[in-house]
Amino acid sequence: MNSELRKAKILNPLDTLKDWMKEVSDSNTQPNPNCMSIATVDSTGSPNSRMVLCKELDAENGLLTFYTNYSSIKSEELKNNSKCSALFHWDKFGYQVRLKGFVDKCADSKNDAYFSTRDIGSQIAAWASDQSKEIESLEKMEDSYQKIMNKFQIKSLDEAKEIKLPRPHFWGGYDLWIEEIELWKNRKNRFHDRLKFKRKIRIENGKMHAEKKWDSFRIQP
Repeated sequence: MNSELRKAKILNPLDTLKDWMKEVSDSNTQPNPNCMSIATVDSTGSPNSRMVLCKELDAENGLLTFYTNYSSIKSEELKNNSKCSALFHWDKFGYQVRLKGFVDKCADSKNDAYFSTRDIGSQIAAWASDQSKEIESLEKMEDSYQKIMNKFQIKSLDEAKEIKLPRPHFWGGYDLWIEEIELWKNRKNRFHDRLKFKRKIRIENGKMHAEKKWDSFRIQP
């Protein structure tokens, strides 16, 4: 780890995020180095946060992608308020990244391409779960899973490893277009190193238009 975040050398903070994520991944010290917290708000302004996996990081355009059920609580909240924040924290490495921006639903082609890479067990789970809705018991959940296996004539997961299911229409991804990002680096005495980057994003006719240039400044711990 470098002792300091050098503002002059960071033209694109997403490149630094990508480097940090790779460093954590290469270390094999945690199962999901791409895990992040996503925060949304409901119609009353009450916040909700949960952990999801960042499945794509596009440094050039300044966006990241995560996938979910489009009927989930997070999706319902994002439908009413497209503003979203995300947080990565790798305590062992002393790295933290905070992000804020706007989400946009991924294109069907992108959703289909990613869904096809999931293992058959996870594809079945996507079909079987009415995410965030109440259910009587774990047994009922298992019944739902078995019904999907029966629907697609799957006798066992071991025998179905090469099978690919179609993506359910209620499942897909979001691109989080990043408007603001903070790089945080641990230092002794809790006198941490923080750089913040901002750019402008405008939404026209339902499409995101983001500036390539980031303005940056250092902030106090």
